[in-house]
Amino acid sequence: MSYKKKLEAYIPLVDFIADIIGPHCEVLLHDIVDIQNSVIAIRNGYISGRQIGCPLTDLGLEILGNKVYLKQNAVVNYLSRTESGEKLKSSTYFIKDENNTLIGMLCVNILITADNHIVKGVTDRVISALFTENLPLNPVANEEEKIAESLNTSIENVVVSAIEKVIDEYDVPVERMTIDEKISIVRRLNTKGIFKIKGAITKVAGSLQTSESTIYRYLSAK
Repeated sequence: MSYKKKLEAYIPLVDFIADIIGPHCEVLLHDIVDIQNSVIAIRNGYISGRQIGCPLTDLGLEILGNKVYLKQNAVVNYLSRTESGEKLKSSTYFIKDENNTLIGMLCVNILITADNHIVKGVTDRVISALFTENLPLNPVANEEEKIAESLNTSIENVVVSAIEKVIDEYDVPVERMTIDEKISIVRRLNTKGIFKIKGAITKVAGSLQTSESTIYRYLSAK
């Protein structure tokens, strides 16, 4: 069976989960082979503004790089944010083939609002029962919890968001950064898989106020 056929078998599950949890829950299926047109099925896409054909997220790219899917079946209850600033509690199930190679991701994103607290508690248990094989749930999100994923609608926004997230971790304005700091940022972005995306070198060079050739040099620096 081709990986496409294997992924398509999960499409009914997208509808199943969305029907159980309700309209405050976005459910989508990612094809990780085509990162620029990754979303192949989605329900309640109004929450993030995404639709079929939207790209893989910054966290998705990072997962491809760190290969956490080799050690576990899912990551659950992390904080994500839409382009409009809505916060969500998210979980991702890794879809692998018979060789343990990642071929897709099934993602569930639940709006964090004051009026869905009870529903969300039930939802956590549903997700845990379906996918995580008793994997412990993470604590409920609070205002200080770090945003782990940005739910972007375009591949350009995926790159921009990832760059901003890494640069924001430094207390120094870009124009005052040392070469070592910029090398560190480029290496972090490389670990997160951003350079898999066409045009990312140009974006990073602009954000770090340097040239594309310098970014290539930073990537090859020992």
